[in-house]
Formats: sequence, structure tokens, C-alpha cells
Amino acid sequence: MNKTVLGAIIAAVAVFGFLIAPISLQNVDAARIKRSIETKQLTSDFESFGVGHEQHQIAVVLPPQENVVYSGRLTFKADKSIDVAILHPKGTFPGAIPWKGQGPLEGAEADLEVYLDVGSEGSWAFNNAIAVAIHNAKGEQFNATVTVYYQARAVSGELPQPQVEMPRTIVVSEFVPWFVPSALQIEPGTSVQWDASEAASVHTITVVTRITDLQLNMDKEFTAKTLAILNPGDRSQVWKPDAGVYVYVCAIHPYMVGVISVGVPYNAITQDSDPANDITTQKFASWIWGPGPWERPASILPKPTTPGVGEVWVDAQFDSMKDKYLGTLLGKFAKPWPGSINVIDATTWERKAKIGQGLNNPHNLWESADGKFVVQTNWHDNYLTVIDAEKHEIFKNYITTGMDPAHIAVTPDNKWVVTGINAGSEFQVFDASKMFDPNVKAEDIKPEFSIRASVPLAGPHGFWLTPDGLIAGPYHMANHIAVLSLNERKEMHKPINPAQLDDPASPGKKLGAGIPIASYIGPEINGHRYWVTAFVMLEHDRLLQGRLLIYDIGEKVGGPSNPTLVKVLKVNGTPIQSPITPDGRYVISANSGGLFVIDDEKHAKPAITVVKLDYEDPSKIDVALVIPGYAGTHGVSYGYKQGGGLYAYVTAKFAPVLRVIDVEKIEEAIEKNDPMIAVAGDVDLGDSWGGMGVIAIPNANWYPTLDENPAKGRFQ
Repeated sequence: MNKTVLGAIIAAVAVFGFLIAPISLQNVDAARIKRSIETKQLTSDFESFGVGHEQHQIAVVLPPQENVVYSGRLTFKADKSIDVAILHPKGTFPGAIPWKGQGPLEGAEADLEVYLDVGSEGSWAFNNAIAVAIHNAKGEQFNATVTVYYQARAVSGELPQPQVEMPRTIVVSEFVPWFVPSALQIEPGTSVQWDASEAASVHTITVVTRITDLQLNMDKEFTAKTLAILNPGDRSQVWKPDAGVYVYVCAIHPYMVGVISVGVPYNAITQDSDPANDITTQKFASWIWGPGPWERPASILPKPTTPGVGEVWVDAQFDSMKDKYLGTLLGKFAKPWPGSINVIDATTWERKAKIGQGLNNPHNLWESADGKFVVQTNWHDNYLTVIDAEKHEIFKNYITTGMDPAHIAVTPDNKWVVTGINAGSEFQVFDASKMFDPNVKAEDIKPEFSIRASVPLAGPHGFWLTPDGLIAGPYHMANHIAVLSLNERKEMHKPINPAQLDDPASPGKKLGAGIPIASYIGPEINGHRYWVTAFVMLEHDRLLQGRLLIYDIGEKVGGPSNPTLVKVLKVNGTPIQSPITPDGRYVISANSGGLFVIDDEKHAKPAITVVKLDYEDPSKIDVALVIPGYAGTHGVSYGYKQGGGLYAYVTAKFAPVLRVIDVEKIEEAIEKNDPMIAVAGDVDLGDSWGGMGVIAIPNANWYPTLDENPAKGRFQ
């Protein structure tokens, strides 16, 4: 780990220390003041609060205690509309309803502050309260989930019960570094809680692994173990981890990574005062990122000498929204969410535009059939953006979808726009004509229909739409894959569980837990049609190793309703996008890199893996070339080269570089065993970080030659 990144980590920990300073102050007066956060599942009853009227239903949030007053905030979700009832010491709340206790509270008197029929969810503050409850007078039992952040103070003397430590809070954010602090060191038994009150999308807290001791043994129980699923505004349940080092991610957005080191301090092994030698940071250096921008690579190559055709659009998802192109711009809810789109002129390899206002972590994009519009997902939110591709301006924004739309496609007849709802279990399908019609308002555009997955919490991510209406559906969250039909609006077969497949790279073992992150379908050749899925391993002994799952769905095996396994290939760590070239010759896979060096260093590094396909003898399909990639190599898309041929454009999450691969030189690179022969050059994106989705206009993903492409007219 370099000193800059490490320094950022230490700074993040220092910021955390500043944020929890009030806890240290509270300990001085621990006998008199208690601060706590609690989440409760409550069911109402008649008698717990001494209401005195049987038709009244009540659930106590904070019970009365002698000599104790509360202040704080409660957030609730109930299955019926409820009242909020707050009791104050008698004579302390002006205009209150006089209250006299009934039943178990007979003889007690207080001032009642009550808010009637406030709805089934909301948030309420309280101060100087002797009790807090939710209530209704309709006689129907209700259930509620309540999170209450409060301070209990003794009116005089000491509290009647021991001090309860306030959990260490980790803030969940849509901004780099996503979890604040991203590296946390605590003692065993310390409470931890994640707070998504500032989030705009759904996130999970999923432990990838737990290192149990200083010999780096791993605990199988913590292979992809989800502790919480957080909607915007939620707080997780309190967690008290045992000793060890925990690496956790958001399983929806797996570059969101944090480490909790429990009882394993800095220099525990090395006895060195330099934190760079700490085993935690050494082991997880490739995933603990500072607040960015990250260190620029020194090896950026010159631009390609042969121009491309048209433009290349790159999603820079982590851009800060403050730069010389954009200024300080506000998006949804008047917040400066991160992310921009860089428009590169492929004839000069210079940036000609940057689009950013109104986006929130833009992740994937696709052009209309005529190349006049681009439709963009906002992965850390719930909306789509339409951009005028000729003017490089936002044309229409905030088209509401389900939560966390990740990838997108437009049908070649400009009829449908399809997006996968990564925090749900469906593909939503919109009328493209409404999106591109200036007379239709964004708020009036709704999904025309959905294609639902047959497995729960599927989380479709990097899907691929073919011109004939097939959808390669990777069920990212559920570890299943399927082929669906846009025309028939259904899955074509029972989803496949990769966990049950044999792992040829680990004889005697199954693939097991993993993330099928992106799937692709190529053209049909000689009766064969390959369906390729990038699979990230999560088994503790093969953590983040990569596999490509190759199936045949061509006519010779019975079509897409009868997928036939062809091969499981080992590739470099964390394969992400792996599209098949439009002529069907190769799979070009972006590999972000691995966390552990299990077998050799080579397979742990970021890379661009080239698989050569064979339609006469599928058993010969194999990795033919491994091209060096930049940190967090991620997105792959195809465009045209002037004079003929194809370019593959490859993005990187943690380097501001677009690598350009000359597809026509891959064969020479294979023959000469020199991968750099296939590298046409690099495009320096300057100040733009978080390279994710990428697309060329005109887009070559479906059309091997420019003459076949309906968008060719824009650049001729």
C-alpha cells in the first residue's frame, strides 16, 4: 500500500475519533447520563402502559423510570397509522393534556403531548420525556419497527441502571469512501452499527470473510454473510463482533468495502511503529481506499495512432462534481451526488464534453438506435436520465425506477428501454418513444411492464440484451443465472445455480458461494450460441478468484430454453464485464483483481483476459491472452476503428484511464505471446475517477461492421 492511500485511511480513522468524542465526554458523567440507539420490533397491547381503555392499543418505546427523563428521536414503520404519545413531568409542558395513570401506573400524573394519526411511518423528536409510546384508539392491534436514538438523564443523583455504551457508528454514504470510517479498530464486545440516514439507495452489510487469527485463517461462517439490508434512512441492528478481522461490502455495490479489526491492533505482528506494516492494511490494501482521487498510474500509454469512429462515452462514477468542467452542481434533492459522463472524441482521443448535473453514481449507459439519445442509469438511486447525444445535454431526468437500477439497454427498433433493478427481482421495461419525446414529462413515464425473476432477492446486474430480444440475466444477489425473453416476458428456463457446478480449478470442489456479476450472449455460429457469465468466487479458500461460465444456447442444443454447459474457465481475479465480440471470435473480460494471492500473483492482478472461442470444437475454448489492466479494471464495450475493424474500450474504477484494445491485433499478440501488441493505446481521463460503464456511438456491440449500424449516419 502506498503512503498516500495509507495516510487517507489513518485520516479517516482520525475523523472517526473526532465524531465519537461526545462518547468519551459522556463517560465522565456515566452514572448520570446514558446514550443509546435501539431498534425494537413492537406489538401493541392493552395493559403495558396502564391506558385504562380497552379499545386503545399501545406499544411502549421508552418506559417510565423513576428519576429519569429522555430526549432524542424515534423513527417508526408500522402496519397501521399510529399516534405518537410523549409523557412529560407534570407541569413542564405548556398546553399539554393532563394524564393520570391507570392499572399498573395508578396514581401517577404527567403532562401528555400527543400527535394523532400521524401515518404508518415517520420520524419524531422528543425532549424532557418521562416515557415515549406509539398508540391508536381504534382497537386494532398493530406491529411496528422502531429505532430510537436517545439520551437518558437522571433528574438528580445517578441513573437507576448501568451505563450502556453507545455503538460505534459507521456512516453509509453514496460518496467515496462509502463507509466512514472504512477501517475501524475496536475491542471484542464493542457494539457496531451502520447508519444509512444519508443514503439514497439500498445497501447491504455483507461480510466477505473473517480472519480469525494472526495466522490469517478464515472462518467459513462468514463467507458472504449478510448482517443487514439498509433502505435509505435505516440503521442496522447493533452487532458485537468477536475477535478477528472482518472484510465487508455492500453486496449490491461491491466496491463499497470496509474493514473492522477486532482485537488486532496496528503493529500486532511486526511490532513496527509504521502503520504501513500493519497486517490488516497489508492484507486488505487493494480494497481499503482513501477518499480519492487515487494515485495516478505512471504507466499511461500514448493515445492510439489510428483514430476510432464517432465518440466514446465513459461513466466516471466517483467524480466529485467539483471540477473545471462542471463547477459545483446540485442533483436530486439539491445534493451534489458524485459521478459524471466523459464524452471522448474517438477521432482525436480528446474529451469534448463532460455531463454531470443531476446524476447519482452513473453506472451504465446505452444509445438509442439512431444514436441521437443516451439513456443512463443512476445506480445509487432510483431513476434514469436521458441525454441528448448530439448536444451533450441532459434531455430528461428523474424517470423513476425501482431502487438501484444498474445496467440498461435500448432495443434496436427503439421500442423498449430495459433496466435491471439491482435491489429487487425484476427487469423494468419502458416505452422508448416516451423517453425520447420532448412532449412527455419525465414524471409521466412509468414502466410498461416488468419481467420478474423466479428467485427471491435476485438483484439482476450486468445483463445483456440481444437484437432478437433475449436477456442474459445474472441474478447477482441470489447466485443464479438465467436467460429471459423480452418478447415472451418470462424466463426461458429454470434459473441455474452456479454454486452446484464443479470447479475445474479446484478438483473435488463446487464453485459454491459467489456473485454472477454480468452475463452476455453472442451471435449464433454453426448452430452454437455462447452465453458467458463473469463469476466472482466468495468461498473462503478462493476468495475473489474469477471464473467464466460458458453455456451453449444455440440451435444444436435446443436453443435458449436448454442451456448446455460448455466450460468453466479460470480467469484473473474479480471478472466484471465480459462481452463477446460482435463477430463472435473472442470474449474480452475486464478483471478488477483479486484480494488474496492463492496460487500465484499473476491471477490476483487487474487484467484484460481474452478468451478465444471455438465453434467447431467447443472443448478448445480457453484463455488465449492476458493483457495488463489498470486498478479496478471494469467495463468493456466495442466501437469501430477508422479504416475497418474493431476497438475494445476498457475502463478502470481506480485509475482515470481508458485502455483501447485493437481487436484485429489480438491474433498476432497470441501468436507472438506478446499481449501489448493488442494494446492500441490509452486515453488519459485526467480528473475523472470511477470508470464503470462505457459505450461508443455508434455502438459496435451488436454490429461487426459500421455499414450494418443504424446510427452510422451521425458520423459519416
